[in-house]
Amino acid sequence: MENEQQPKIVNHNEMRDCNVFMGDSYGGIFPLPGSQVTVTQNLGPQKKSTSVSGDVETKEQRKMRKEATITAILQHIDFEPQMLGYDNNRKRITNDRICQLLRRCLGVAAIPPRDEYRSTMEQLWVLLMDERNQCRKEPGEPFFRQTILNIIGYFVEKELISGTPQNIACAIFPGTDANTAKNISRGISSAVFPNHLDEVFNYYITKLLNGEF
Repeated sequence: MENEQQPKIVNHNEMRDCNVFMGDSYGGIFPLPGSQVTVTQNLGPQKKSTSVSGDVETKEQRKMRKEATITAILQHIDFEPQMLGYDNNRKRITNDRICQLLRRCLGVAAIPPRDEYRSTMEQLWVLLMDERNQCRKEPGEPFFRQTILNIIGYFVEKELISGTPQNIACAIFPGTDANTAKNISRGISSAVFPNHLDEVFNYYITKLLNGEF
C-alpha cells in the first residue's frame, strides 16, 4: 500500500560519554551500560601491560604516582661507604649519586637519550607500580621491591656496588630473606624486563663514571 509506512526501529541501549582508551587493546569486551570495565592495554612488543579498573588514570595522576614511588624507593638507599665503588676519576660513589643515577634511569630526572627509550621506561614503570607476576609487595607499597633489587643487581655487575647479594639486599630492604636476595644476582636478564633497558642504564652509568653527577 502506498500509505503504508516502514516500521521505525529505536535502540534504547545507547552508550554516551564513555571512556576512550588510547593505544593497542586486545580481546576487547563491549559491556552494557552500568557495568564495571577492566581494560588491559598493550605497552609494547613484549606485551607488558597494566590493568585499569573504573576511571582512567590521567597523565598528571600517573606523574604524581611516579614521584611518590621514586621518593619511597630512594628512602631505602643506604649502603655502607665500603660497599660503593669509584668513578673514573677515583672519586667515591655515594648514596646520593646512586639516588641520582636511579632517578635518571627511571626517566624522572632526565630526558631519555633516544625517543624510543620512552616506551622502555614506561614498561619499567608498569613493573614498579602496577603489576608484576609472582612479585610480593609490602602493604601500602607498589610492586617495586623485587624490581629494584634486580636494578641494583645490574649496578653490581657494573661494579658500582659490591658485596654479597644478601648484604646488598638487606642494605636496601632490611630483613630481606635469602630467596628474595637472589634477585640481586639475577639482575635485569629476565624476559620480564623491556628491550633496550640495559642501553638506557649504560647511558647514565657512563655519565656517572665520567663524573657528570
